[in-house]
Amino acid sequence: MWLYSGASKRSANSKSSSSSRHRASASSSTPTARQTSPSSALAEVLRKNPFRAGSKEESPTDNHEDEDPSVPLNQDLLVLADFFPDVKVEVLRELLLRFDGDSRLPIATEQLFKYKTEWAKGRLNVPPRSLDEPLPADELFRTKEYKDAVRRTVGREFSALGRSAIDAVLAEVNFSYTSARPTLQQLSSRSWKATFANLLKKKRSHTDPPSILLDRTKADPEGPRLIATGSRDLDQELSALFSLPAQASRRPRDQQASDLELAQALNLKEAEEAGALFECQVCYNDVAFEDASFCTHSDHTICLDCVRRTLNEALFGQGWAKSIDVERGTLKCLASDDCDGHIHQDLLLRALRRSDSKSSAETWRKFEDRLAEHNLQHSALPLVRCPYCSYPEVEQIYDADTVTSVITWHVRKPTTGIHTVLCILLLELLPATIILLLPFFLIFPHYFITLFYTALAHLAMKTRTTRFQCRNPSCMRKSCLKCQKAWHDPHVCHEPLILSLRTTVEAARTAAIKRTCPRCGTSFVKTSGCNKLTCVCGYSMCYLCRKNIGKAGSNDEGGEGYRHFCEHFRPIPGQTCQECDKCDLYRAEDEDLMVRRAGEEAERVWREKEGMVGVKGLEDAVGNVAGEDTVWKRFKEGRWTVQGVLDCVVEKVVIVEVE
Repeated sequence: MWLYSGASKRSANSKSSSSSRHRASASSSTPTARQTSPSSALAEVLRKNPFRAGSKEESPTDNHEDEDPSVPLNQDLLVLADFFPDVKVEVLRELLLRFDGDSRLPIATEQLFKYKTEWAKGRLNVPPRSLDEPLPADELFRTKEYKDAVRRTVGREFSALGRSAIDAVLAEVNFSYTSARPTLQQLSSRSWKATFANLLKKKRSHTDPPSILLDRTKADPEGPRLIATGSRDLDQELSALFSLPAQASRRPRDQQASDLELAQALNLKEAEEAGALFECQVCYNDVAFEDASFCTHSDHTICLDCVRRTLNEALFGQGWAKSIDVERGTLKCLASDDCDGHIHQDLLLRALRRSDSKSSAETWRKFEDRLAEHNLQHSALPLVRCPYCSYPEVEQIYDADTVTSVITWHVRKPTTGIHTVLCILLLELLPATIILLLPFFLIFPHYFITLFYTALAHLAMKTRTTRFQCRNPSCMRKSCLKCQKAWHDPHVCHEPLILSLRTTVEAARTAAIKRTCPRCGTSFVKTSGCNKLTCVCGYSMCYLCRKNIGKAGSNDEGGEGYRHFCEHFRPIPGQTCQECDKCDLYRAEDEDLMVRRAGEEAERVWREKEGMVGVKGLEDAVGNVAGEDTVWKRFKEGRWTVQGVLDCVVEKVVIVEVE
C-alpha cells in the first residue's frame, strides 16, 4: 500500500514536473515562433483564428450531430459563389474549410473582400460566372455517404495502388469518380503489381466498366447492370458514365409490375365471387369494373385491353380512319359500326397505362402528334417543319392585304455618288412621270397601290432569314429552310452538292465549245478566224462538224481542205446557202446558246442521278451562262412584267423592316 502511494506520488510529481517543463519550453519557444511566423496579413489571420480545425475539439458538442457536414458547407458555398462570381469554386471551398463555427461565412467573406488576390492566386473566372448560372453538382461539397462509397469503389477497382495515392487523387478532384478514374488508371498502369495482375486478364478498354462493378449474381436478358454502391448519387454517376442501368433501379420497377399483376388478379377474383363481372362486347371476355370502359352513347362495354390493342393498331397499322374520332381526339365505339359514341380520353389513358409506363407515354405522345398532324393537314395552312422532328410552324406569308400591318418601309439613303445622281434624276423626272401616269392613277387607283404593296411583300420574303429554330423541347436544333440541313455560321445551302453540281455543269459547258484532236489528244477552243482548225501535230478538222478535212490533194482521209466549206456566193453574209449543205467557212456558232443547253442538260442528268429533282436552292451554284438574269436582259428578251420591273425598283430604293 505504501509502495503504491509512493509510486503514485512519484508518478504525479513526474507528471507535474514534465508538464511544467513542457509549459516552460512552450513559453520559451513562443517568442521564437512569433519571430519566425509570416508577417503577411493572411498568415496572421489564420494564426489568430479561433475557429480553426484544432479548436473544434474544444468547442461544445453540437446539437445537430446527425446532420451531414456538407449541408451547411454547401449553403455557405452558394452564398459566397453569389457574392464572388469571379472566383473559382475550388478557392471558395478551400476558404470555407479553413474556418469552423457560425462565424465561418462572415470571416470567409471578409477575407475575400480584403485579400482576394492572396486567396485566389490567379484562380479566377474570366469572364465571371453569371448569377443565374447554378453551380455544378461536382463543384459542391460531397456528402459523407458519397465519399465513403467512392473510396470503397475506387479501392476495389485500383487495389494495386496505395490508399494514400487514392486519397490524394480524390482530394484533387473533389472526390469525383468520373474525374479521378483517368488519373488512377494512368497511375495504376505504372505499378508493377497491376502489370503482373493483368498478364492473365483480358484487356479492356478504358471506357468499359470494370468487372468488379458489374452485377454477376443474376443473368439479365436486358444486359449487364451495375452493382449498388451505397450512394444514390454515385450510382447515377456510374450509370451515366458507363451507359448501364444500376442494380437498384431494376428492383422497384419489377416490384411495381408484380404488385400490379397481383392486385389485378385479386380484384378479378373478388369481382367473380361477388358476381360483378362485365362482358366485353369485342372479345367477349369477362372483366372487372376497373378493367372496363364504356362508350358515351349506348354504354357498350369494352375492355381496356381491346382499347389498347385497337389504339396501337390505329397508330402503327392501318386502322386510323376506321377507329379514330379525329374531332374528339379519341377512339370510336368498337362494339358496333352503327354506334355514334366514343370512348373518353381518360379511359384511353388508363388503357395505355396498364402496360409499361415508358411505352405508354411514348404511345400517347405519338397519338397526340398524329392528331396534330391530321389537323394541320386539313387546315391548308402553309407550314415549315423541323427536318429533325415533327415540329411545324405556320410559314409567314406576306401579301398585299396584310403587308401594311406587319411591314414598315422607308426610302434607302444614297451611299455613293451614282446613287445620288440617280436620286436627283428621279426627282427631276418625277413631275413628268406624275403627269404621264395621272390618268392611269385616276382610272385604276387600286391597281398601282396593289403593285407597290406586292413589291414590298416580295422584298420582305426575299430578305427574311432562312434560319429555322425548332421550339420542340426535346430537339431545339437550328436548320435551314432552303436546304433542310443543320445551320452553321456562316451557312451555305447545299454546300457539298453545290460543289459537285458546279463542277459537273462547268465541265459540260467547257466541253460544249471545246474541240479535241483525235490524233494527239490536244484540246483547244477557237477564239477567232475561220472554221478550219489545224492542230500542232498537223491534223486538220472542221470546227462545226468535226470532220477530218486534211489538206487538199493529199491521200489522207478526207483530203478536202478548204473544199469542205461552201464556195457559193451569197449576197447577204451569214445567210444559209440554198445550193449546197456544206459547212460555212466563217459562220460562228451561237456559243452562248450551246453553253446554256449543255449546262441545262448536265444539270438535268446530275439531278436525276443524285435524286435532287425539284429541289430548290441550287440555282446560285449554276448561275446563268450568258451572264446574270438581270431586269435589262429580261426586258431585252421580252420576259419582263410590270410587277417584275417594280420589284427591281423597290429593291434598289426601299428598305423594309418586318415587325
